[in-house]
Amino acid sequence: MSKQLSEQDTDKLNKWIKGGKRKKYTQLYSAASNGCNASTFHTNCDNNGPTVTLVYNTNGSVYGGYSSVSWMSGSGESVYDGDAFLFLLTGGIKNKSCKFTIKSPEYALTMDKDCGPSFGKGPDLLTFKDDVSKYADFFHLKSVMLPDSYKISEKTIKEITDGIFDAKDVVVYAVEDVAEEISLPTPWRKMDLPTWDSELLEILKRDIEEYWPLREMGVSEDAIPYVNVLLLGPVGSGKSSFFNTLNSIFRGRVSIQARAGSSDNSLTKSFHVYSIVSNHRPLRFRICDCRGFEDAHEIDQFDIDSILDGNIKDKYKLVDKSRITRESPFYRRDPKMHDRIHCVAIVVDSNNDPDYPMTDRVQEQMNKTQELMNQKGIPQLILMTKIDCLSETVKLDLSRIFHSPDVKDRVEKLAHSLRLPPYTVLPMKNIDSEQRINENVNILALYNLRQMLRAADDFLLNYLDEFLGDKFEPNFK
Repeated sequence: MSKQLSEQDTDKLNKWIKGGKRKKYTQLYSAASNGCNASTFHTNCDNNGPTVTLVYNTNGSVYGGYSSVSWMSGSGESVYDGDAFLFLLTGGIKNKSCKFTIKSPEYALTMDKDCGPSFGKGPDLLTFKDDVSKYADFFHLKSVMLPDSYKISEKTIKEITDGIFDAKDVVVYAVEDVAEEISLPTPWRKMDLPTWDSELLEILKRDIEEYWPLREMGVSEDAIPYVNVLLLGPVGSGKSSFFNTLNSIFRGRVSIQARAGSSDNSLTKSFHVYSIVSNHRPLRFRICDCRGFEDAHEIDQFDIDSILDGNIKDKYKLVDKSRITRESPFYRRDPKMHDRIHCVAIVVDSNNDPDYPMTDRVQEQMNKTQELMNQKGIPQLILMTKIDCLSETVKLDLSRIFHSPDVKDRVEKLAHSLRLPPYTVLPMKNIDSEQRINENVNILALYNLRQMLRAADDFLLNYLDEFLGDKFEPNFK
């Protein structure tokens, strides 16, 4: 399994590597996954250009080296590299990252077919030799670190390693330059919003707090208590995280009420109905979340149909190859209009291939579900999450989202794949990687929520006469 570098780690490495520009890091080799032996390292990593090597020491420190030239299966000869360096990424006594530059570039790297990555004449860092067996969950590397060609001292090496050369993994990444993105001079989507700032955030927040269904059409506040927005999508797309983002805005701190995270299987196993409270009262909408679509488990279409029609109650467990019955305590026999789903947001990870955003089996489930929604006239939007990974500009400044050609291109391709117009795609960054609430994330989340509530109102317009005449029949089927 590929080991992903954190955003903080890549930021540090980008600054240390000559030029300081954004890089792409692609895993070539992992001792834990591929086996800790020199032959496999060279098979995977030779002639691949610049690389960064990381040693994950059992003491918690992460250190390694950068090479701007390709590794080769040599016989122990030294190779010149004026841009090579060693580094401490995390850990050590001071727990402070540090770069150790080269002082004898003619001895920067050692090319040896019987060794893993080897830096310096000392050697300053020889990761491992030959074939290293695994003990429990670590490798006894017998690494060698003798300061010679790099500006690193014996004391520093001791502080980094504690004299221990046991590692959970040794990982090598190819390092590639990433072309700088050119922002569009005018936004590709015109928003009915002024400049992104704290004032705009308060405007959006007030709009959401004062919302009630069909308010602008003169429908009374008591006609329908709330609308329901259903989040559907593949496992890991960010459905639960979107609710947590919204909830965090009104709670004033990061909320983890809905279970969210990264897993091959859905963390959400049941149908959940969430309310959001502001000023000591629930707001006039509910966010509905259900099990993510996945290859291994399929939600019965009868259950999906029942959710859309309002027959299924909160906390009903969605079981593979099983469907709800009318005798179930979670089955609502006589649903009212406020029990129905009024808008569906299909949640998709923007990092997936936009032409094939889902596996064939998941796409088949989604197609069947979209057919049901089309039959019932339920509006569909696409919530395209994790958009900060698409663009460095957007990552640094979320307010530039509608000036990014990369985001625009992904929106258009994803809309085509899901057979919906591009204007239905709502780009989103959740609070997954945030330790505190972020103003720009909040603005985008509330704007997207407002679009969902407007779509729900569009659905309810089909029943406007009944609402205005107070004749609405609760049994709508």
